[in-house]
Amino acid sequence: MPMHYLMRNRPGERARQEVRRAWRHTVRKNVTPGVCLILFAIIFCEAISLLPLPTSWRAFLFGFVAASVLACLAWIIYTLSGSHGWTLGKLGEEATAEAVTNRMQRHKGWRLINGLYLGRHGDIDHILVGPGGVFVIESKWTASPCRIVRGSIAGLLGREPVAQARDGAQKVERMLRHGHQQFDVTVQPVVVLWGPGGLRLDQGWMTVDGVLVCEGRRQKSWLRRLDCSVLDQPMVEQVTGALVDQITRQVDQPVP
Repeated sequence: MPMHYLMRNRPGERARQEVRRAWRHTVRKNVTPGVCLILFAIIFCEAISLLPLPTSWRAFLFGFVAASVLACLAWIIYTLSGSHGWTLGKLGEEATAEAVTNRMQRHKGWRLINGLYLGRHGDIDHILVGPGGVFVIESKWTASPCRIVRGSIAGLLGREPVAQARDGAQKVERMLRHGHQQFDVTVQPVVVLWGPGGLRLDQGWMTVDGVLVCEGRRQKSWLRRLDCSVLDQPMVEQVTGALVDQITRQVDQPVP
């Protein structure tokens, strides 16, 4: 695999990039309030230094002011940047990656590719390749309750994940069937939901309009749904290599 691809092939990498981009943009737009807050802290510290206080108390107050200013700046940046959704997205992607590539899964021969940017056609959280076949996985983490309504999941931030997973699976399947190396494989869409607002499913999983929807925390139940013998290990490695090669050549990085 190309080294530059491996360096960015981490779960939640796009979310990290978007969060950093939002933070930088927010800092540039709010330089004046930040400077004012720092100047206020300096003036306050000067006033404290003039008071007849024991050294220990003075040091405590200086530390308290510094910590308060840093906390206020961090809160302002986090709130105004609107990065909350991307932060939750990163949590979901990291949780899914850990579940599908734990030690036992890797020993069985499963391979995971994260954060695939398909030019102007959106992105895919994960492609999982292993003995059970090829799966496109969309990960979501939510604190707000969600529910299934007419073949889709309602109550989540961002794009509806059932349609997103199905669309991603179709794109990856076309890539594998008609790419430089051609593979006669079927790509299956999966959605994994994490967080206190996620679905509560009787079996830990259910099929919604042809998409496997999984309750993240009950990974033992839904991981069994992926276990079957569809691809041998040489084919797993060939498909993984072809995906990485295709994506490295075709993917456009998000515009900063």
